[in-house]
Amino acid sequence: MQLLKKYKNKELILIGISCLVFILLGFQAVEYGLDLFAFIPLLVLGLILIFSKFYYSVFFIGFLTPLSIFFRNETVSVTVPTEPMLVLVMLVFLWECFFNKKFYIKHLEHPISFWIIMSIVWIAFTTIFSWDVIVSLKHLIARLFFVIPCYFLMIIVFKDYKKMLWFVLAYGFTLSIVILISSIKYAATGFDHDFADYIMQPFYCDHTAYGAAIGLFTPISLYYLFAKKSLYNQKWIRGLFIWICIWLLIGLVLCYARATWLSVFAALGVFTIVKLKISPKLIGWSTFLFAVVIAFSWNGIVQKLERNDQDSSGNISEHIQSMSNISTDASNTERLNRWSCAWRMTKDRPIVGWGFGTFQFVYGSYQKSSERTVISTNEGTLGNAHSEYIGPLCETGFIGCLIIILIFATSVYYGLRVYHRAKDKDVANLSLFITLSLITYYIHGVMNNFLDTDKLAIPFWVLTSMIVALDLYQEKNEKQIENKDNSQNNHIDIK
Repeated sequence: MQLLKKYKNKELILIGISCLVFILLGFQAVEYGLDLFAFIPLLVLGLILIFSKFYYSVFFIGFLTPLSIFFRNETVSVTVPTEPMLVLVMLVFLWECFFNKKFYIKHLEHPISFWIIMSIVWIAFTTIFSWDVIVSLKHLIARLFFVIPCYFLMIIVFKDYKKMLWFVLAYGFTLSIVILISSIKYAATGFDHDFADYIMQPFYCDHTAYGAAIGLFTPISLYYLFAKKSLYNQKWIRGLFIWICIWLLIGLVLCYARATWLSVFAALGVFTIVKLKISPKLIGWSTFLFAVVIAFSWNGIVQKLERNDQDSSGNISEHIQSMSNISTDASNTERLNRWSCAWRMTKDRPIVGWGFGTFQFVYGSYQKSSERTVISTNEGTLGNAHSEYIGPLCETGFIGCLIIILIFATSVYYGLRVYHRAKDKDVANLSLFITLSLITYYIHGVMNNFLDTDKLAIPFWVLTSMIVALDLYQEKNEKQIENKDNSQNNHIDIK
């Protein structure tokens, strides 16, 4: 208590410490068969925070997200404690908007918000024609309680852009704890590659989701590590970011997620292009010529890829080489199998698709025996279409896929627009690094999709809200400063 007297927001610190204690107790209790009842104290703490400091509740949820656990039995499947809290935050926020008339129309008018709303509307429309309406309706509700609190609510919270630091710090700190635990467990196996895919359980389902979270937070955490002292005066905050960045880089190596490595290098490439001020026309023409060369050389490229028989390995160089193995690597061939199934499904229902969230229940009958792998299944027990683009294509049709692409493209456009227009260098660089973080997920999303899970959906939508908040508020703030300076100059002239 003497230590806490030095800091503001003592309630948040006490609640955070209490949460860590209850999480540890909860894990131990679940091991002895108490199941969800073990998390009741944690949920109570969450309720207290939601009603006492409502607008900061998503920070608390972000803090808990890396430590949340997926729970399933015969009657319920839920991620605790985050999903129940998100539902409650969504309901309270909607109540505030519609009954207390705290409605922010300018947030809905922003192009990114427009396409997000269109995505939800289109998902709702296609649910009517879904192969399983109940499944699609459940996934639609899940999308709502991710988007409404983590996107629309956080735009309001981030009116003061300096508050963005606290979400990155909250999620990044507990993610670093997960990386620390996973690294110790991995070291105990002698860094045996056979354990690399699942050593991060029960916090993350496998190394792909774990790696996607690490990649997502690497650019933005590095920004805050090297940010000016004007963003935060306390030395302990920089110390925490040093800790977070060290473990993110360790996790980046040990996650053995090839898509994560590729996405981080892609973000580094975008950073280089932006800083070197390479002409967009040059980039466009280079991309066009590259596409033409690929198109004319496609058959030769496929033949060369088929000759690559390097499977995934504990050796990093061999693991990188296995990225292009489409003949024997089980992970790659199964992904191609599912993409082929998704395309055949799309051809049967190109407009409305099969329904949001239904891929894993339908694709089994679309498999060809020649494309099946050693890990193929008809029940969809190993997940979805493994792509943020191909999944929506077969589940919500061409229009649904196009809307997702427009959400991603619009976010990059406005993120870079704020970077180029903002007069405050801190704001400009913050916008750039948020955009780079999102780009890691856009690239990763080619090969995996996790926006139906709290682990990635929460930080993804929060980071997207940061772009909108910077675009909406920063230009207004700069105009106010400019008008104030002009009025002062006029006053001096009159004198």
